[in-house]
Amino acid sequence: MYARILLISILCIAATACGKSANEAAAAACGTEIAKQMGNKNYHVDLGDLASHAKSESADTVLMHSTVVIDKGLSTESRQTYECRARVDKNGKASVLFLQFNWNTSDLKKPG
Repeated sequence: MYARILLISILCIAATACGKSANEAAAAACGTEIAKQMGNKNYHVDLGDLASHAKSESADTVLMHSTVVIDKGLSTESRQTYECRARVDKNGKASVLFLQFNWNTSDLKKPG
């Protein structure tokens, strides 16, 4: 788990250092926050897909959405959508303002 967070953090730093776009920096910051929230779960996030779904809300804020795949390739695989709002400062450093998982409960067993 900590290795995953460290890897995502390194990717965030590399993204801003290599002159990546504001959307890519914001997506990397969201990826880091998702890693914190997912804890020890086995999951996959496509940061490229996330960055491609960015919508500018103001000069320095973007709202993005994508899908996280939990237990990818296993019989327990599930997909959940999420939204992430991030602010990118003039130096290209991104910070997450909001992260929301939109958990799908349609596949849960009904009581009785």
